[in-house]
Amino acid sequence: MRVHGRADRIDQFDDGTLAIVDYKTGKPPSAAQAKAGFALQLGLLGLIARDGDFGGLSGDVRAFEYWSLARNNNGGFGYQDEPIKAGRKKSGLELDEFLPAHDAFLAKAIDSFIRGDDPFTAKLNPDYPGYSDYDQLMRLEEWQFRLADRDAGAES
Repeated sequence: MRVHGRADRIDQFDDGTLAIVDYKTGKPPSAAQAKAGFALQLGLLGLIARDGDFGGLSGDVRAFEYWSLARNNNGGFGYQDEPIKAGRKKSGLELDEFLPAHDAFLAKAIDSFIRGDDPFTAKLNPDYPGYSDYDQLMRLEEWQFRLADRDAGAES
C-alpha cells in the first residue's frame, strides 16, 4: 500500500536529518496518546519522510513536534511539544521506538480496515477522551467555542 500525506512543515538539519512539525490550533495529543496509537499523524508523516519522498525531501527523522497556538503556561499563546518520552515526560515512546511503533499501527490498520473486513469507525476506542462518535468529523470543539461567543454577544 502506498500512503500519502501532507506535512505542515519539515525542517532539515545541517546533518540532513529531518524534523516533522504539525501546527495545532488547540492542545496537541500527548505522548501517552501517541504511544497508545491514538495520534498517528506525525508518525505516519515520519514514515513517509523516511521511506518515501516529500517533493525530493526524505531521510532520517530525528524530531517530531507540535507547535500549538493554545494558551501556554505563562498566560500567553503558543508553545511547542513533542509526542515522545523526553525530558520530564514519564510516558510515551522513546524517539527510536516512535517510527517502528507507527509502522506497526499502520500495518494493523491496513490489515484490519483496507484489506480486512473491519468497518471504519468514528471512534475506535471508547475510552479515548475528548470526542463522541462523529465529533472529529465536524471539529465540534471549534464550533462550540465560536457558537458560545456569538450567543454571548447577542445577549449583551
